[in-house]
Amino acid sequence: MNSFIERIIQLFSPKPESVQGNRTMITKLMRMISMTEEVEYSCDDVFDLIDQYTEIIARGEDAEHMMPLIKHHLDMCTDCREEYESLFSIISSLPA
Repeated sequence: MNSFIERIIQLFSPKPESVQGNRTMITKLMRMISMTEEVEYSCDDVFDLIDQYTEIIARGEDAEHMMPLIKHHLDMCTDCREEYESLFSIISSLPA
């Protein structure tokens, strides 16, 4: 795969100083493409269910098994993952 990435970088990197930044971006993009599923949730779908997902995690239950599309989306989407982490931090700090 590196030779494929190298060819893409050459196409989009006319300036040598931009190669490393493009390499990182293209590698991340290729990883995301390779993880694409036939059925996926949008950010809006995840936002509607993230509180339930977070509560399942906080209870120590297997949320990945119970809500695999949420887990997959969080693995792919930095914004939603940050939202989840913030919510989890709040829920974790509440007294039991």
